Amino acid sequence: DGDEPSTEKISEITGTWTATKATFNGIDVVEEGGGVTLIIQSNAKFTFTIKRPGRTDMVFTGKLGFDEQWLAVEYDSNPGEYEYYDITYDAHNLHIGANSEFDFDGDGTDEVVIFFLDMTR
Repeated sequence: DGDEPSTEKISEITGTWTATKATFNGIDVVEEGGGVTLIIQSNAKFTFTIKRPGRTDMVFTGKLGFDEQWLAVEYDSNPGEYEYYDITYDAHNLHIGANSEFDFDGDGTDEVVIFFLDMTR
């Protein structure tokens, strides 16, 4: 219908989130000694960082919103296009599950990446 996702509830998830578990195509980045952070600003802008030992950090930026129960993600690298992620959260915990497409393995080619994040703030 062309409506923009709502940023009304973004204040409920604003802050810095750190992954306790972050699985990408079955690889737990935290378990392998890396880390994942998600910083959400009150204006709905975000920075998502994946750090893996021996690899260049992956940093994604964009804007978040809600579309019904889904987290709508608009990456700065793909303006006007939204990905929709499963999200549950409370005051201290955030869980996101999604299918996305990016170069997780660093071979220069984007691939489908299924990821699950368990995060705390």
